[in-house]
Formats: sequence, structure tokens, C-alpha cells
Amino acid sequence: MARVKILDAAGQRIYGYDLVKFNKTPSGAHGDRGLATKSLRDKTIRVRCADGTMVVVKACDVTVVDRSAVCRTSVVTSSSATTADTDSSPSGVVTGTTTALDLVRLSTGEVVARGVSTSEVQRDGELSLGDYVVMGPWLGQVVEVSLDVDVLFDDGAVCRVTQATRKLRTLDNDLGCGVFYLGQRVVASSSSVFEENVVFKAARWLKGRPYSRKDEEGTVAKVVVSGVHVYWLASSQLGTERTRHFEASAPSACQCNIQNLSLFSCSGDAHLMHQVWVVGERCVFRRSSTSSAQQEDDPNKSTSAAAAEPLCVANTSTTVDVLWQDGTQQYGVPSASLASLEVWNQHEFVPGQRVVHRDRDDGQCLGVVRSFNYKDQTACVSWIQASKEDEETLSAYHLDLSSDNHLSYGSVVVRLRPTDSSPTREDGEEEAHREEEDLSWVGKIVDLHDGRYIQVKWGDGNTSKVLLHEIAVVKPQSIEEMLHEIREDGPAPAADARSMGWANTVTQTVIRLVRIAKGMRSLLSRGAALSGGDVDDLAMESADAVAPESDIQGGDSAQQRKTEADAIGGEDKSLFPHFDVQQSPPDHHYLNNMAEQGARGGTKWIKRVQKEWKILEDSIPDTMYVRAFEDRMDLLRVAMVGASGTPYQDGLFFFDLQLPPSSYPESPPLVNYRSFGLRLNPNLYESGTVCLSLLDTFGGEGAELWSPTTSTVLQVVVSIQGLVLTSQPYYNEAGYATQVGTPQGRRNELPYNENAYLLTLRTMLHLLRRPPAGFEAYVREHFCRRGRHVLRACNAYLTDGCTVGTLDGEARPTEVSRERPCSTGFRLALGNIVPSLDEVFKEIGADGCHYNRSNKMKLDK
Repeated sequence: MARVKILDAAGQRIYGYDLVKFNKTPSGAHGDRGLATKSLRDKTIRVRCADGTMVVVKACDVTVVDRSAVCRTSVVTSSSATTADTDSSPSGVVTGTTTALDLVRLSTGEVVARGVSTSEVQRDGELSLGDYVVMGPWLGQVVEVSLDVDVLFDDGAVCRVTQATRKLRTLDNDLGCGVFYLGQRVVASSSSVFEENVVFKAARWLKGRPYSRKDEEGTVAKVVVSGVHVYWLASSQLGTERTRHFEASAPSACQCNIQNLSLFSCSGDAHLMHQVWVVGERCVFRRSSTSSAQQEDDPNKSTSAAAAEPLCVANTSTTVDVLWQDGTQQYGVPSASLASLEVWNQHEFVPGQRVVHRDRDDGQCLGVVRSFNYKDQTACVSWIQASKEDEETLSAYHLDLSSDNHLSYGSVVVRLRPTDSSPTREDGEEEAHREEEDLSWVGKIVDLHDGRYIQVKWGDGNTSKVLLHEIAVVKPQSIEEMLHEIREDGPAPAADARSMGWANTVTQTVIRLVRIAKGMRSLLSRGAALSGGDVDDLAMESADAVAPESDIQGGDSAQQRKTEADAIGGEDKSLFPHFDVQQSPPDHHYLNNMAEQGARGGTKWIKRVQKEWKILEDSIPDTMYVRAFEDRMDLLRVAMVGASGTPYQDGLFFFDLQLPPSSYPESPPLVNYRSFGLRLNPNLYESGTVCLSLLDTFGGEGAELWSPTTSTVLQVVVSIQGLVLTSQPYYNEAGYATQVGTPQGRRNELPYNENAYLLTLRTMLHLLRRPPAGFEAYVREHFCRRGRHVLRACNAYLTDGCTVGTLDGEARPTEVSRERPCSTGFRLALGNIVPSLDEVFKEIGADGCHYNRSNKMKLDK
């Protein structure tokens, strides 16, 4: 479904794979309900009926009746919250789901059974994609299913197509790619390996002649699972760590005899879309299943009789169990009354999660969350190492998930068994025969709230409490990642870095920043005065790249100039030179870049670097300071001052750059952020990586990408300050820009800003203790001048509760500063940092720094 909000007749948002009921039966619809598959223009949606018929209806003419796609571990809130105020709506995590299916016969539409458990049916063959399987002491997951399909043609000819998933294309069920059922219409499918005209020619013909049937349709007459590929996840003896011994001992990934595999049912606990049941899917009863569902046609008729032909899911009814953040547990909640939260911010917790206190060393650093207050951003935690079960209320910004944060409700686990000797692959295969039906050592977590113990429901149906060291937890992975590792014999490549992604916003923001700093007319006039023929063109092109002509015509008014001065701190400006050439510092990130060490750029490269220096010297904004190095022309160091009206206000941010002689300017500069291990922005990683399309650290197009002829270092640094260190950095996360103005966005933008400000203050402390070489004097001077403004801002947040990132250049509240008060948890965390700031500011002789410790907030119990 598109991200545009589409609301049903009750005003509830419609999501993809929602089951909707027609309030007015549309023309051509079969039945009174269907699956929402796509949103269209004019507030209409496309709905798929159980028989595959597609109809288009107005969203206001349907009502959401079920959400079977809400799975265990999904983060949910009330469905009404998605159209109201999500800021104050309770949230929770799904701890269990139950889906009942109504089944009808494909041939007649006759109802076979109602309320069938999903554990009693299967899509095709014995095993399906995503199924967990057990083989002796090994637990794995099916990542690929090989199907052999017999195709019956209208003239009576029959052929057997092996690996049918890649060779056949279904015509009447587009919900399940590669899923086949009896009576389904199929044709040959072309691919990079198989051409349409050879699929049937190469098949084994059971009846009739194998002439070309390129465009001929056929009917599925039989489906057989000929084998599966299994990604082995864990062993009861070796745990889940994929050591070399683990890899050598694991059974073969290719399993042709599926009778050696026992199914471990995770029905209702799926985190994979493959295991979600929706209306329109085809299925059969499992061979070993004895359905408890109500039989519609004959109460005395056994379930196995219905298994002779494929059935169709005509209705789903899903209920979920929810553990809310306040610690209450609710069972059997109708799924339609809940909505998934697309983003769970990193400072939210649910009861049962294990956390560590990032600043403690008193032995009470590992605890269990008992409850969480989202509005206050505080958590009630009991410490596991404590001699007694004392609970403490802490700021969410003081807590991090522990290293075992993969623990969650519904996590699959294996019971570790002590062994005297390490198993071999042959031992595992022999034990597989002895323990084929033994599922007592593999289970799923059903409760974490106890703290010291974890409650597990095992595959044999028993439930027990275990300690963490007694089990190994299976880390969820996508089917694609596991399959890639099997095929490539190595992990899948890491996901790309975060993107900025919006060219228009880039242009507008850079314009604003440059105008605030110096004014665009001044920038262009100085650029035009640069000496050298092609220097002029480069400077002008750089300016043009960040400012359309309509924004630079005419002079700046006095009010505009005053606003620009206020934005960078009024008349309180640094006397430190904005551009200078020095000797290279010993702590530069790229100083010992072996690929470039000793490299000598040619005349063309040297000229280009000199042009970059000239552009920076003449046009660098007042909020930046640049150092070039005469002995290493390929290196630069840039300091930026955080702008007012952002959570980075008055902070300092340092970047090391390299212009490699071997690749610059054909490739963009290398840029590293001095992070001190802190992640204060989606685009600035703890490792120092700066994620920006202009730097080729994320894909982009057009003006977003580096151009060897028009892009400059000035454009890079201005883009970092204007597009990265923004007033709402939460939306810099890839794909989050669509949340601007939505309840989901409002829910998460404030906590992100609060944490970003706390990390900015911690960065200040790091810089004052370990200033970058060559900037020692500037760091001291900056905080001597701006230290009082930093403390003034802290006081505005502590005592007045102002919204983070809304203060003016003098750190005073603005009209919007009290629209959304900062959280209690933020003020708790801030109150712990301010005394350290006050102390270090006094040590350097900062002007007017007299923090009143009586202002430190005290919370009533």
C-alpha cells in the first residue's frame, strides 16, 4: 500500500493486506469481503476477492475487519491513534497471535470448515518457505523449496516440470509467487536461464507429445516437494555462533529427503510475510492434521477427505496478545483494533527487555524493564545484580539495550546440552534418526517479564523457566540473507548507508544556510572576483549549484541582515581565522592513508586543490573554520558550529577530508566525522562515516551526486551543515521523510532531538578534553564565548521545559518553544550532564558561566 493515508468508513487507516468488508457490494465482486492490495487515486483501493477477482472501490465504502499481517513482535498502538494523537497513545508489543481460517472448495465455493487453525493447513507440499525444521540436534529454516509440478494440457497431455517455481508462471493467484495448487492455471515463464519455448520441451512427458507449447496454458494436476534448502541456525550442542566447527558439523543445506526433517511449528508467531495467511490463498490440510474446526458439509466427515482437493481461504479472524508499555497484558485483542507502528524509536522500551545503564560502574548495570512511560521518557527498571529486587525510575536516555537485546517475545531458542565431545556431521545424521520426533530442546520465548528467568514453550508442548546461559537464541534473518549466504558461502553485503534523498530540499536548505552566513550576493561577488580564468567558472558553478537565480536577485534588507546575524550568535563572533594553512596534524584521520601516502598529484590536481582553497578562503560561511596543510595538500580539517533552532546549537563538529591525488576530482573527497563513538545524527555514524549522496556514500541522481566539473569542497561542507545538522534530524533516516507532519513522525521527532542534544553536550565535553590538533585555541575560545549560552539553553530546558531545538541565537525561548514541553526523562539526563559542563566551562574561564545548582530538577517520587 502507498504511504498516503487511506481511511475506511469508520475513519480507520487501511494498510496493505488488510481484510476489508464491502459496505456496498461492488459490481463484479464475489463475496462480501476481500484483501486490500493497493491504494489508488481519489481515495480508492484495489481489493482482491477470495476467487482472485480484482475490484476497485472507494475506501469509504469498506470497513477493516481483520489484520492477519500483525505478527508476534510487531509494535502496535490503537488503530484510532493513527488518525489522532499518537504522541500520547499507548503502545505495546505483540506477544502472541492466533489466526482462524474459513475454508471453501475451489470448485464449488462450498464452505468446508470455519475457524481452522493455521497449524492444520499448508500451502504446498510438506514444507513451506520460512518453516523451521529440526534434524537431530540441529535447527534450521527453509529458505528455498523445490517443487515438481505435473501440468495437464487441454488435449490430455501431461508433463512434469522440475524446479517449477522458476519455470512456471501462475495466472489466477498473484498473492503467492511460486505457490502452486491443484486446478491452478499456469504457463511457461521466461527467465535468464529458461526460455518460454524450452520449459515444456525440457520437461519429462508422462503423456502426449513434447512439441512446443510456448504460449499454451495448462492446469496443475499434482504438486510434489522434491527437496528443500535449509539454512542451519543452531545446534543444541554448539549454540548459534557460526564458527568454523559449526559450519563443518552442520548437515548439508540441500535436503532431498524431507522425511528426515521434523517441522517445528511457529504458527501465529511469524516474523516473515511468507507465514502470514490472507484471504485468497490456496491450501490443503496437513496429512497429520485432525481438524478441530467446525465442518460445514458433514459433521461426521473426516478432515482427510477434504484434503483431496485444494481449498481457498475465504475469511481470516485474528486475535493478538499485547504487552503494553505500562506493564499490563491484554489477551485476545481483535487485530482490526490495532495498527502497527512503522518505526519504534531507539529510546522506547517494553517490559521484559534487558537494559544496561551507560554511566554506571557500581555493579548494578544490568536490569530488566518493568514498565515504560512514553510521554515522560522514563523507565522503571529492576537490577538483576542487586541483592534485592529494588526498582528504580530512570531516564530512557541513560539506558541501552544489553548485548542480548535479540531476546524478544516469540524468539526461537534451543536448549543447550552439555557434551563431552564435539559432534561431527556423521554423528549429527545418526542422532537425527534417533531423535527424529524429539522437539523438547527447541522452543520459543513466551515471557520475559520475570527478569532473572525466561519462560519458554518447547516444541513438545511443555513450558519451563530457564536462565539465559541455558539457551541459545536464534537471531532473526531474512530469507534473502540466508539464501545469499548459502549460495555465496559468505554473509550478504551490508545495507547501504542512510540517504538524504531529496534534491529540492537540498537546494533550499543550502540556500538558507549560505544566506544566513554571508548573503548570496556577497558569496557570488567574491566568487566572481577570483583570479584565474577557470577559477571563475568553478566558483560560479559552485554557487549556482546551491542557489537559483531567483534567490540572489536584489539586496538584503536590514531586517534580513539582522536575522542572519542573530542566527549565528549576534555580534558574539570568533576572531579565529576562518581559513588558514598550517602543518598537517598528527591526529588527522587520513594522515596515514596507505593508498595515498607518498602520492604526488600532477599539475592538474595541484591546480584544482589550489582552486578549492581559494573558494573556501573567500566563501566559507561564518559558522565554519577550515585548515589546509602545506605539507599535505590532499588533507583538510573543517570545524562547524551548530546553528540555533537545532538540537546542535552551539556545538562544535569536526570533519577530516582528503582529496586523493589518484582519484580527485573524478571521485568526491573522503570525509570522516570525529564522533567520539556517539551517533547524534542518522547521517553521522559512530565509525565517522558521513552518509551523503554527494559523497557517493548513498545512491542518488542528478544534482544529488558529485560532479567532477561543478562540485566543490565548499558544496560538500555546506551541504553537511545545511542538510545533516538540521532542526529535525529524525527525518534524515532513509524513508522517514514521508512521516513529516504525521502522528508517527511527531511521536519520534521529539525524542530524537532530545537525545541528539544530550549527545551534542557530551561531544562538547570530549572536545574540551581532547581538542583536535590545530584547533585547541579555537575550541577553548568558542566555549569561552558561547559557554554561557549553552548553560542558558540548558536552564531553559530544565526550568521552563522548552522544546529542544527551538531557541534563538541567544539561547532564549521563541514562540514555538513551549508548544511541546521536553520530557521528564530528558530533564533527568540533562541535569546529570550540566554540572560537568559548568565545571569545565569555569576551568577554561568561560564568560558568565554561573550555573545555579538549585535549578537542577528534582522529581517527586
